[in-house]
Amino acid sequence: MPADSPDQTPATSRSYRLFRALLRIWFGLVFHKVRLLRGEAVPGSGAALLVVSHPASLLDALILVAALERPVRCLLNRNLFRGYLRGRFVQWLGMIPYEPETTALQAAREALGRQEAVVVFTEHHAVKAGEMPPAGLTAAKLAIEAEARHSGQLGLLLFPIHLFLPVGRSQSSELLIYVDSPLSPKEYLSAGEGAISVRRFALELDEALRQNAFRFQPGDLRQFLADLEEVLRTDLEEEWAARAQSKQKVEGFKLSQFIAEWFEQLNSLHPGRLVALRDSLDAYREERRRWSLRQAEVEAAAWHASRGLRMWYWLESVLGLPLAVYGLLNHLLVWMILFWAGLLRKESERDRRLEWLLRALVVVGCYAAQVLLCAFWLGRATAGYYALTLPLAGAFLWRYEWLLRARTRLLLMAARLPHQAEKLRRQRKRFVAELNAARDAYAEVLGIPH
Repeated sequence: MPADSPDQTPATSRSYRLFRALLRIWFGLVFHKVRLLRGEAVPGSGAALLVVSHPASLLDALILVAALERPVRCLLNRNLFRGYLRGRFVQWLGMIPYEPETTALQAAREALGRQEAVVVFTEHHAVKAGEMPPAGLTAAKLAIEAEARHSGQLGLLLFPIHLFLPVGRSQSSELLIYVDSPLSPKEYLSAGEGAISVRRFALELDEALRQNAFRFQPGDLRQFLADLEEVLRTDLEEEWAARAQSKQKVEGFKLSQFIAEWFEQLNSLHPGRLVALRDSLDAYREERRRWSLRQAEVEAAAWHASRGLRMWYWLESVLGLPLAVYGLLNHLLVWMILFWAGLLRKESERDRRLEWLLRALVVVGCYAAQVLLCAFWLGRATAGYYALTLPLAGAFLWRYEWLLRARTRLLLMAARLPHQAEKLRRQRKRFVAELNAARDAYAEVLGIPH
């Protein structure tokens, strides 16, 4: 048999080692870091069943192949690797294609019997509308049957695996894998291989899977739901207010129990998705907070209520700009000397009267030097006019600095508020649409109309 034959186990396949090395390079480029936590818990030999806490995907399987030192065989639905090239690739990685009513579970049991490591993903399919079997049912059945076929001497251990996969624009760029404490199916063998023992073990496995190492703490999750409720209430209020003769009110609006249960599921199975939603919500709330602060600052300015004052400050800001530039250019030398001498500091050990005297001397000295240069180049008459403009330009420059800081800034802020409000509304709509799409996908899995 060739050394890289697909029939070989991953441990003896050169293709497996080659593609695992390539995967590690690829994940190192895509993610800043792939971190395996408690990887030493997985033994280097012996039968091991790794149960991932969320539904299967080819990407997740490749992540585990790349991260684990020990070769693993992943049990995946065949639909995830349709196509010749993809099929050959996953075959070289020792993956086991799975379809209903096939021999895939038999192949997985045989792999465990050869003391290999097998990866199984949890399944979430409703048997009846709104009713779901334990997520680890397939893994529990596989473990008990494999152990029973070896009369309890296989020594099989189940390891719950928790993944944290950054989703969308999540602030985290690390891909984290956590190996939880192992479970043993041996104590369930006394009840035989019946459905009762399998279900009991599946329930124990589900409880371990729910204790996701990356999940939100209960208090954080409650706060997330409260913030979400506030945003949805705002969205409904705006939507109902836009309807003609609408009498609906948002008082008493509460999140449905279905949403709360869905968030609990995400918290256990895919906390990365929950973190992405939290980041999106936090980004919206932060922008909303900044907009509210700007609006409050504008409303607190009493002068802004006067249309006449607003027009005056706009005209002064626009028409006074050339004069302010003229004053700035003619006072650069003054500013540089004052800055170099430390005379611009607000706090100084020198006497305040002495400081102002020194500042005045610098200003007068610079004015004199500039006037003399103007007289030398342009004549005494021009220098005389120039000398008259210097103190006026300096005074207006001082005034213009105050104008920009105390008036023009608020005028620009007030002019941008409507545009920012519309941008906030679009951002909120995008978040609500993202939330609804994820909610509908979960409802379809449960078979619940939505």
